[in-house]
Amino acid sequence: MNAWSQDHGFDIVAAVRYHEVVPTNHIAPSFTAGTALQKALAAIGDDCMILTDVDDLSWGPIDAPSLRRHPSGWWFSDVIAGRHHPWMPAFGRWDPRFIDASTPTVFWFGRRSAEELCSLLCFASTAEGRPWSLIDVTENSGSGSVSSTAPSELSQLVDTARPVDTSKSAELAERWRTLQHENAPFRVLTGSTLRSAPADHFDELLLQRTPMLPTPMSRVVAEAMGTNPSGPVADYVLRGRLIALISEGKIAAEGNPSTMESCLIYRAST
Repeated sequence: MNAWSQDHGFDIVAAVRYHEVVPTNHIAPSFTAGTALQKALAAIGDDCMILTDVDDLSWGPIDAPSLRRHPSGWWFSDVIAGRHHPWMPAFGRWDPRFIDASTPTVFWFGRRSAEELCSLLCFASTAEGRPWSLIDVTENSGSGSVSSTAPSELSQLVDTARPVDTSKSAELAERWRTLQHENAPFRVLTGSTLRSAPADHFDELLLQRTPMLPTPMSRVVAEAMGTNPSGPVADYVLRGRLIALISEGKIAAEGNPSTMESCLIYRAST
């Protein structure tokens, strides 16, 4: 057991070998993406370990101190003999020592998801100097993200992995360090470019979707999610901004805003 594992009271390598040594490690950019990969890889009998990033790094602070304060960002699961095993916490953010350098490692992502791009950049920053490959589902899935691609479609992309050379890996890692330095409230897509954005980035979109008469908060969030020009955004992100707009007096609420399904909101009088 290495020093890192001793510090955390858990040996990831031993956990994997509990079943048997597996030939490939697949990295998923979100928990939803991870569960889809579980089904896809189990369906084709591809023995592997899946590590999934359960933190949405497209919002909130991402400077090094903030990330260290939230150490449980990765979970893992085995897919053995066509069956997937339950998810288990990886007891820390992704670390090169989770995975033997001689084991093929594949990162899955889609270029139309800020969350998945952020996860890719973060992974690249910790994987520098190690061989790894990636699978870009953007052009093949039609959805632009792993999390919204059907497992049956993902299973057809397993053989499309391409190696990431050292210069490309370094480029991705440097982009992540730039975003960490900016440490903005949001990271959003402008076309195909991931950029930092201020706290009020989604406010105008939400205000446009909020009517003058009381309407369910969940409906406003759903409509904003469907029309967001910068691509997919999580409902909890938009709910947080609606709560901020309520506290600023720009939107009025009937009910508890933290309970989105039962809260009615409408544009406040100006």
